[in-house]
Amino acid sequence: MDRKRMRLQVVTGMDPDGNEILRSRTISNLKLEAQDQNIDIVASALGSLIATPIKKVIRIEEVVL
Repeated sequence: MDRKRMRLQVVTGMDPDGNEILRSRTISNLKLEAQDQNIDIVASALGSLIATPIKKVIRIEEVVL
């Protein structure tokens, strides 16, 4: 089964040493034909809806060979 997902790595705060605390949010069931530019647009739109800034957007593809 082929699947495509995106993972949003968000900054949820800072630790006592000043390092960012990161958490991941995964969005599943993306269309297999979704292009990187469209995934980035969706990630930006989602980023405007959440209170924490997005640090990184990761595309995840699973393909059965």
